[in-house]
Amino acid sequence: MSNDFPMVGFGVGTVIIMFLIYVAVMLIAIWIFYVIVRAAVTNGILRASRRGAFQNMVSPPAYSPQHTMNPNAPSGQAGPPYQT
Repeated sequence: MSNDFPMVGFGVGTVIIMFLIYVAVMLIAIWIFYVIVRAAVTNGILRASRRGAFQNMVSPPAYSPQHTMNPNAPSGQAGPPYQT
């Protein structure tokens, strides 16, 4: 039984080429997964917009100085000014 390194007969060049092929296969697999997920998300968004899912959505309210932090309010919560 031999205790030598199992890749001794291959040479350094072959090991490097095998590693590059391994990395290329992994990158292609990740890219294919990305393309599939992107297509699924795009189809989902298009299907939802055709259904009218985004019609009742409103944008968040614009910044208003009267809704800033009020140190006089109980617990410093935002809202209209605290009146005593």
